[in-house]
Amino acid sequence: MVAKDYQKTKGSTKARVGEIDTSAPFQSVKDAVTLFGEGTFSGEKPVIKKLKPHSAERVLAKETQLHLAEKELNKLKEQLKNAETTKEQALVEIERAKRAVEGLTQKLKTINESKDSAVKATEAAKHQAKQFEESGNSNSKETDGFSQMDHETAQVQYEDIITELDVAKKELRKIHQEYDASLEAKNIATKQSAEAKNATKANLERADELSKEIVTVQEAIQQVRMASSQAREEEAKIHADKDVYKQSYKARLEESANKLLALKKDINSDHTMKLEAELTQTMSEIEALRKEMDNARASDLDSIKKVTSGLDDAKESLQKVADEGNSLRSLVETLKLELDKVKKEHSEMKEKEAETESVAGHLHVKLQKAKAELEAALAVEAKVRGVSDEMVASIHQVSLEMEDAKHEAEEMKQQAEQLVREAEATRMDLEAAEKKLLVALEEAEEAKAAETNALDQIKMLSEKTDAARASTSEPGAQITLSRDEFESLSRKVEESEKLSEMKIAAAVAQVEAVKASESEALKKLNATQNEIEDIKAATKEALKKAEMAEAAKKAVEGELRRRHELEQKKAAA
Repeated sequence: MVAKDYQKTKGSTKARVGEIDTSAPFQSVKDAVTLFGEGTFSGEKPVIKKLKPHSAERVLAKETQLHLAEKELNKLKEQLKNAETTKEQALVEIERAKRAVEGLTQKLKTINESKDSAVKATEAAKHQAKQFEESGNSNSKETDGFSQMDHETAQVQYEDIITELDVAKKELRKIHQEYDASLEAKNIATKQSAEAKNATKANLERADELSKEIVTVQEAIQQVRMASSQAREEEAKIHADKDVYKQSYKARLEESANKLLALKKDINSDHTMKLEAELTQTMSEIEALRKEMDNARASDLDSIKKVTSGLDDAKESLQKVADEGNSLRSLVETLKLELDKVKKEHSEMKEKEAETESVAGHLHVKLQKAKAELEAALAVEAKVRGVSDEMVASIHQVSLEMEDAKHEAEEMKQQAEQLVREAEATRMDLEAAEKKLLVALEEAEEAKAAETNALDQIKMLSEKTDAARASTSEPGAQITLSRDEFESLSRKVEESEKLSEMKIAAAVAQVEAVKASESEALKKLNATQNEIEDIKAATKEALKKAEMAEAAKKAVEGELRRRHELEQKKAAA
């Protein structure tokens, strides 16, 4: 572009040919920068300068995230190792529990066999006792025939059975303890498996988070790459614009030089010095402008170098991030493989655990069944023990009752004889009382006769008195009876009445006493007969119990002998 003054002088009539516009082509350095450095100093350059710190910060942030991700991966690896160790321990515990289950199964089988034999023996003893109770026709001499040797042998065998049952109880308690220990180990293994499962779940979640972070880092790397490529494109565009401006500037300088040469030919000598001075000034300004352009170019080159170095650093960081992303991706893949392996092993362990739980449940059912059967056997054993104790006590009681019955029979015999004697004496007393009653009755009859005579005498005396009173019915006449006669007659009447009453009362009392004595004697006789009947019934019941006890004793001895033979056969085998 040519200066404005030059265009004005070109249009004027005075300086149409000979005048040259010697004014500065640029008003200031700012205009030159605006003209030639528009692309260099445009608003795009600060964007490139701002790109470096932003990219570096993002790269540092991504590197920090990668380091954290590596730490998390190391932690996950340690957790996986711990989970694998826990799984191995759980498998060992499960194998140990299986062996314990097998041992418990064998012990339960042995206990069941022993219990079955005990139950069969008890049933056989019951059956024999029942048969003996039904048959029960032995006499009392069989009870007296129990030998002390057989009783001691049965007692020893019974103690052996009790000892065996105690041993079986101890084994059952031991089995319970081992089963509880296996259940506790199983619970611990289950807890460890649950912890491993939770750790695996947490690792999976953390792996997913790391995968998401890796994807985010990859997206950020892609964005940084796009930004770097965009920066390179902008840098290339800046270089191209600068080349264009340089070519344009060179072309304009050449055009100005050509115009100056042409003007030098056309100008007159008067203005030569002035134009040369103006040209010198213009050239100095152009030189200053060129220096400013060089400085601007140098600063642009420095900026470009800085941007280039920043881009190189960004490239290296991106490459490092990409390498770390690849290593992280490989670690994540390895972790996924390990997680898949852990999942597979966990599923296998879960299946084994389920199998162990089923075996343990089956064993628990068997144990409960065996426990119930053992409780039944213990109940039967307690019943048998009670029956045996009862039989021993019954034998002793029967012997005591038999002795007591003998003594009571003797006493009752003596009492019966005494009662017979008392009855005979009572009969004699009754006969004497009857005789006395007859005498009393006779005396009562005599007293009644005497009373009748006395009454007759009194009547006769009264009649005589009435006759005498009638014969002497004169006024004022009276029958005179002496006082002694009247008192004598009154005493006789009273004495006869009292004597009669006393005799009658004595006779009645004697008769009542005889009747009471007879009733008491009859009561004693009936009571004695009832006691004799009770003693006979008790003796019969005692004999029956003794027979049953003897039969049960024989059955128990036979069963003990059979079990002893079976144990000897087992020991020999």
